[in-house]
Amino acid sequence: MLAACTYTVQKKKTRKKVYKRILEHLETEGYPGEDDPDFKEANVNDLVRCIINQILFDFRRKTGRNILLRREKQIISVDSKTGGYEAFVMIDWISGNENHFIVVIEVKRSSIGEAMKQCLLAMKDMRNNNKEGKVYGLITTGDDWRMLRYDGSKFLMTDKFMVLFDTMRDRKEKWMTENSILVDYIYAALSNGGIV
Repeated sequence: MLAACTYTVQKKKTRKKVYKRILEHLETEGYPGEDDPDFKEANVNDLVRCIINQILFDFRRKTGRNILLRREKQIISVDSKTGGYEAFVMIDWISGNENHFIVVIEVKRSSIGEAMKQCLLAMKDMRNNNKEGKVYGLITTGDDWRMLRYDGSKFLMTDKFMVLFDTMRDRKEKWMTENSILVDYIYAALSNGGIV
């Protein structure tokens, strides 16, 4: 899923910024543990927004593309038979009435599996609306993530990967080399998604 994306220097800078943003977020909100009764899905949504905003901001600056992040975006199928509200959607605004869905992000506090069905349906609807190209999905609990891709005929999915770990404040190099893959995945999706 990463083959066609370059921007190596930019991604390295973005990784550093994302690492800093995550630490700031964890310091003010705490680590997203299932055992904490005060940690809700809204907290995970805030963490995801914090991460995605930095990546999208840097990508837009580098490429000049008009990609926007929308929260609680409704995606309706072409035949209007399915559809729902998605936690986050990245949309490439091409002109006044023309846009392409690129990435949907579905957040569930307790399980990636819970988010899978909703994300797959949204990706199918996104691809049908776009009429061509690839669309991407991310599912997450905050620390565990998976990326998916749909090209109109088949879905592909990465192995589960971790973006957070409880000792990351003291292990920046580990995070940069082993856990920052999300930056690469999102750059690849934004570079290739919605485009034929």
